[in-house]
Amino acid sequence: MDDAEPNLALYVEGESALVAGTPEAITELFRKLDVQPEATSKLGSAVADVLALAAGVGAFSGAGISGNSFQMTPESYARYMQLAGATKEKFGIVSGVLRQPDGTIDTVVELVSSTPANSAAMVNPYVLAATLASRTAIHSLEVQLESIDAKLDTVLRDARNEALGNIQGTSHILDKAFGYFEDTGILSDTLWDQVAGQSAQLAQMQAVALNHIDGISEGLEARGFGKRLNAAQFAASGELQHWLIITAVALTNMVRMDSLEIVRGAAEGNSGAHAEHVERSRVRRREATKAKLQRLAEAAAAAAKADMMSRVMNPLEMPKMYEAVSEINRLLKAFSDAYDMPLNVEFQRREWHESVIELGQAAGATVAGAVSVVAGGVAAAPKAIAGGVEDGILHVARSIEERRKVEADE
Repeated sequence: MDDAEPNLALYVEGESALVAGTPEAITELFRKLDVQPEATSKLGSAVADVLALAAGVGAFSGAGISGNSFQMTPESYARYMQLAGATKEKFGIVSGVLRQPDGTIDTVVELVSSTPANSAAMVNPYVLAATLASRTAIHSLEVQLESIDAKLDTVLRDARNEALGNIQGTSHILDKAFGYFEDTGILSDTLWDQVAGQSAQLAQMQAVALNHIDGISEGLEARGFGKRLNAAQFAASGELQHWLIITAVALTNMVRMDSLEIVRGAAEGNSGAHAEHVERSRVRRREATKAKLQRLAEAAAAAAKADMMSRVMNPLEMPKMYEAVSEINRLLKAFSDAYDMPLNVEFQRREWHESVIELGQAAGATVAGAVSVVAGGVAAAPKAIAGGVEDGILHVARSIEERRKVEADE
């Protein structure tokens, strides 16, 4: 970039970013990157000014400067990389110039200059990092809710949350604290005391939610097909969705609280220790959450992978099991995609006629021929099938009936 004054400033971490600059330049950047309005949200004035100041936008005056946070799609990020002239990921602060007569972005280049104002702005880089982390966490929650068509207010008002305390009150305190922080660039003692007081509440929220998810896993691991089917249908009917959303709310609010803790630590001159503590806590939370969800994914897959006899003796119930497990997997995938937490959620669906054929093969080659005919939908078996074969089929039928009785008593 030449000596032209930049009118765009970006702070980029992966596909998440903050931008400050003139409204015209921001609008054009979004058009260039194909960022949709629903992927953006307004920044507080103090954060926008800090970002603009860091990149030398607007002659450091802040006049006419606005700001947004935004999420890029992989396609948008590829366009950003082209504008940045980069062949590898380019994180941190970059600045851009809107200088063509037709209003197109000419280039976005790495910020390399350092002025007294620029250095002063970056004395506390945690302002930008905290803001981006909070906005990204909120976006992940929104992505999850949208993908499963759920309403957060409805979930938070649910009677199942009584053991969690005042979830909405905790979210309100964090909303207020972050709003004040973004508008002023500082975190007052009063607000910090209110935020810090939510730590135990959030830990309890996550623990209770994960315990309920563990309970679903235990139900899917129960002995007896009927019990596993009931557990799967219960989970798929709304129970799992509820506790996944509560888990997501807890994780989102923990990220927001952690971000404010780092800002507070930086203001006290102890940002490094706070940042290390926050990162260790984040890793532990992530590992604990992923372990619980992976256990559930494996339990659901195992429940759907019923043994051959169970599949044959439950021709009407197995489709219900497959349907319930499919819904469990859909919810888990929505969560894992939103929070970049890959899970193995695959399971194999077996058709009833395939199971019947397998059972026949297990009962013997002769019986297999007769059972295969039945499974194929043929009304009458060939006359060549002798009475001995019929006895074999009756034996299988009696085995099925005995298994039903035993399972009903379990």
